[in-house]
Amino acid sequence: MLHLTAGIFGNAEFAKKLGKQGTANDLIVYNHGSSEGVFTYVAVNSEKVQSLLQAINMIDVPVFVLNELNAVVGEQIVAVAEFGFEHGFFILEGVSEEQIKPIIKGTCLENFSVVAGHVELTEELKKLNIHRLSDKLKVPIDNYFDVKSVGTVILGIVKSGTVKKYDKVIVEPIGTEVTIKGIQSQDKDIESADVGTRVGLNLKGIEADDLKRGYVVGSMEKTKHLKLNFSKSKYTKEHLKENDPVFVCSGLQVVVGKIAAGNPLTLDLESTITYDKHTKFLIASTKQAAPRIIGHGTLAV
Repeated sequence: MLHLTAGIFGNAEFAKKLGKQGTANDLIVYNHGSSEGVFTYVAVNSEKVQSLLQAINMIDVPVFVLNELNAVVGEQIVAVAEFGFEHGFFILEGVSEEQIKPIIKGTCLENFSVVAGHVELTEELKKLNIHRLSDKLKVPIDNYFDVKSVGTVILGIVKSGTVKKYDKVIVEPIGTEVTIKGIQSQDKDIESADVGTRVGLNLKGIEADDLKRGYVVGSMEKTKHLKLNFSKSKYTKEHLKENDPVFVCSGLQVVVGKIAAGNPLTLDLESTITYDKHTKFLIASTKQAAPRIIGHGTLAV
């Protein structure tokens, strides 16, 4: 069955048309399941750049619902452009294609399709063939809590591999071994979940207080020092200098790093992050003025 996660940018309220509300904090998740597929929709519910970066990393497909062009929309466009997506959609409600064309020129957004509304969007999403990773297990944690008489439960999307009930796995970057006591998807108990599936995992061997968003269920590399082949966003006015603080985003982890050198971009991080060979790192300003997205990087070999 098709499992797909889409991000709703621009008009976050639009997501209410697409599914039933699930977890709600700085990110609001909506869920919709049918015989044709299971769809998860993520909307940003915060002005923090960290929330935007995390939403970008959760999704397979970005959807821009545009009532107007403003600084918030502009920053979301820059973030999506830096991360890069093969598929995406625009729903234009008061904004014309002519208005957005010069803004998205030369980015992956040039290839996004324009659809009329939520019904057409759903039909188009069903047709997509999303590239999935068959590597070892990776489930970035986006929410976590303690459930009375159940224990520690995490929510996340299987980004690679397969998770099975009773598996013993590691939670990184803290290196704690846990046992998968139970798996749920769409409020149903299941024995295993493949890549692309949004799951709730009941973990034995760890407390909710030990967790943070961005921790990963699965074996990952980890470090407090990064060397990146860095590409600066054409939209940014930032000039990175030695000792400048920046946000470094790896998956759903966003930590503060200090620039140690410029070429390759070398960063000393305040806390340990997880990564693998597929990770695309996003770099953002710690300042308040938008657009705060500075660029993206991949590991320097």
